[in-house]
Amino acid sequence: MSATTRNFVIAYVILVLLPLVGLLGILRQGRNLAAPVSVDGNWKLQVDSNQLSAMPCGKSLASAQAAAVTISQSGRNFTLNLANGPKATASGVIDGTALKASVQPSAAWASETGCGSDRVLTLSATVDPKSNPKSLVGMLSVEGCPACTPVELRAIREVQAEGKRGR
Repeated sequence: MSATTRNFVIAYVILVLLPLVGLLGILRQGRNLAAPVSVDGNWKLQVDSNQLSAMPCGKSLASAQAAAVTISQSGRNFTLNLANGPKATASGVIDGTALKASVQPSAAWASETGCGSDRVLTLSATVDPKSNPKSLVGMLSVEGCPACTPVELRAIREVQAEGKRGR
């Protein structure tokens, strides 16, 4: 075998065969991947405002009329924004159909009696992806407060107009 032929075979193996073997391995591993459930969009919250106002950091949430939440999702991670309520930093993770999020009140919200900047609200919910529109059921609780009664919440995703849907 001449040096030119040998160099061609080596280049062919490195530039063609190795990338193909790598691509096949990636495709084989990716067969079992599944996208997380989609929770992106606007949600209408349904909570008992009396129970919510009884918990620390709950009075501001309870006073918000027609509680709406906007969820922005990127893969398994998401952020929450309260449309008509107090400002807060809220982010979480989706695991299957389970959502877990932490809501850190803003300085103005934390000044509420019994709240404080160290209070973190925890949202744990389960999404029903088969319902139309999608719904979720869960609990809102105060982290580190065993005496605080968790509040049950329900939410229904608002249906988008067909022309605005990008999926």
